[in-house]
Amino acid sequence: MHSPSRRSVLKTAGFAGLVIALPMPLPHVVQAAEAEASSVTAYLRIGADDSISVVCPNAELGQGIFTTLPKVLCEELEVDFDKVAVTLAYGDEKAFGRQVVGGSTSTISFYANMRKAGAAAREMLVAAAAARWKVPAEQCRATAGRVTHEASGRALTYGQVALAASKLPVPKEPKLKVPADFTLIGKSALRKDTPQKVDGSAQYGADIVLPGLVTAALAMAPRIGATVKSFDETSLKSLSGIVKVLPLAGPDKTITAVAVVADTYWQAKRGVDALQVEWTGGDATLTSAKIAAAMRASLDDDSKARVGKEGNEGDVPAALKASVKSIDVTYEAPYLAHACMEPMAMTALIKDDSAMIWAPTQQPGALRKLAAEMSGLPLEKVTAQTTFLGGGFGRKWEMDYQTQTLQIAVALKGWPVRLVWTREQDIQNDFYRPAAIARIRAGIDDKGNVTVMHARSAVQSIIAPKKMAPPGTFDATATEGLVGAKYAFPNVRSEWVEAPALLPVGFWRSVGLSQNLFISESAIDEVAHLAGRDPYQLRRDLLKGKDRELKVLDAVAKMSGWGRKLPQGHGLGIAFGVGFRSTYAQVAEVSVLNNELRVHKVWATLDPGIVIDPAGAVAQIESGIVYGLSAALFGEITIEKGGIAQTNFNDYGMVTLRTMPDIECELIQGGDTPTGVGEAGVPAIAPAIANAIFAATGQRLRKLPLHLSGMMVAEGGSPTPLS
Repeated sequence: MHSPSRRSVLKTAGFAGLVIALPMPLPHVVQAAEAEASSVTAYLRIGADDSISVVCPNAELGQGIFTTLPKVLCEELEVDFDKVAVTLAYGDEKAFGRQVVGGSTSTISFYANMRKAGAAAREMLVAAAAARWKVPAEQCRATAGRVTHEASGRALTYGQVALAASKLPVPKEPKLKVPADFTLIGKSALRKDTPQKVDGSAQYGADIVLPGLVTAALAMAPRIGATVKSFDETSLKSLSGIVKVLPLAGPDKTITAVAVVADTYWQAKRGVDALQVEWTGGDATLTSAKIAAAMRASLDDDSKARVGKEGNEGDVPAALKASVKSIDVTYEAPYLAHACMEPMAMTALIKDDSAMIWAPTQQPGALRKLAAEMSGLPLEKVTAQTTFLGGGFGRKWEMDYQTQTLQIAVALKGWPVRLVWTREQDIQNDFYRPAAIARIRAGIDDKGNVTVMHARSAVQSIIAPKKMAPPGTFDATATEGLVGAKYAFPNVRSEWVEAPALLPVGFWRSVGLSQNLFISESAIDEVAHLAGRDPYQLRRDLLKGKDRELKVLDAVAKMSGWGRKLPQGHGLGIAFGVGFRSTYAQVAEVSVLNNELRVHKVWATLDPGIVIDPAGAVAQIESGIVYGLSAALFGEITIEKGGIAQTNFNDYGMVTLRTMPDIECELIQGGDTPTGVGEAGVPAIAPAIANAIFAATGQRLRKLPLHLSGMMVAEGGSPTPLS
């Protein structure tokens, strides 16, 4: 982004006060209001009128960081958080560091720096007030947006000393509060984005309104891998409002889509519907059945199996041979779409000397670099402003829709351009969660102890097509959680067979754990029943000596009343996981009566380290359960005649209010730094449900989605009372 001098920014805004800036990943830097700061993004501004504004450095896609990260800064600053304004950041990695929303790392990455920025500002404000009063700073105290001299009772607001504070030296190591003194961290706050989302003022990718704005709709391939052979735009001549028809190239420079640009979206969409396009390529014989058959066959080919770093101990073949009892089972999980509520959309304006982008993106810094490359402009001439995201889940990490928008904007230089996909295009042109087929072999001794666990999964690589690592690199997402690295097995091996890259795949909320925990936690349940042992107690034994993990597991068992007597046809299922530096567990209660599956209630526990905002953390757990439950019950992308069969929410199912269970959550603070929350609610729900179905019926379901078993998903209903 082109960043004007801090002086010119403040003059334009009529601003006189303190600006705190924090170039990451440096520990902390404070830039004075009168200083030149051409490549520094301000995190905090305090005006002479006592106004306080904090920039949220990462994208807000529903995970709540628009509230939690500014709250962390304000904890150290000592202000009334309700009176603080929050704004969205633009893409600038020199100012913010790596601006990426993924892996539940936003709070982890920015927590320490936001605290230091707030503490540095507080100390400078106190020092400025003390200098005015000619008293030692140690005699002054900052609280509620004011600095007070306790001996004399004098007080000054932050706004009254902000300009003077901006001229003081920067504290190299500002003193941070001890957790016992926290007044904001650990307490729930009203979300800062809620008012905007309620009154409709929140801006998403398709909401930008500019003079002369034109809108683009797309004609996209009917088959995976198909490209444009030709198109005839003569049929559009009778339509009003058409501005331009443009071929769009994919990464390999082949034409993969055609954009119709018009004065309005509906004019553009009518143009797309009338446009005659001839497509070529793509395998019209490709089907889900053909893909699955190839993946199953690969599981028996030892030459293709690669051993991962997670789970590789002991002599697995010998231990399997020596087992008193064993299982040899296969699990399957399908391709999944992200199904964001907001389909792909973006707005861009490229001129000869500058570029401005408004995008719902999980990688604003990378988008800014892409725009510079495609426009031929220097990076400092490109501004990439993040909008709110109507869901992301990993989908808006990708650059396909962003590249398309930029291609159109480059071709129509000087015109503000908005691209909007349809819901159908969103479902049928995703970067899907990879399908996986895994073979699990496990054995027990004569005392019921688990002696060996072997897992081999056939699944596409996510990182290979994105060139995120050198060719041939082992993709850790393929095996993460596959054998349960948190458990102590004397003999264990986790293997990966790389499936052919037949579909575009990407990061899906909780990534490899989304399918691998279903596989591993279902298998642990199978082993428990093979040994005649309680599934909860077996997990306790496998976690012996791991206090943090046991605390989470024991808490969910207690919450759910594990072991209580249930009516006929009811069952409880448990699942436990570690990921995103957090520990989590879930218990589900289901009933299966007259072939109708009801999910009555889910109990969830999570240890996210320090809890910054309890209500926000609980909301994320609930959100993850909804997302994971939708996938467990209904989610499935299938391929027919080389294309995606699903089109919209009518045939890509989600849980509704009717089928939604009750949820009860408990947070367990297990440290003084934050760990991941946004994805930790997803992985455990599918195995918890499947294990509960087995407890209720004796039927072991090893294939997702669960409705494929023939059971009808019915209303959630009320859980049985705890006793």
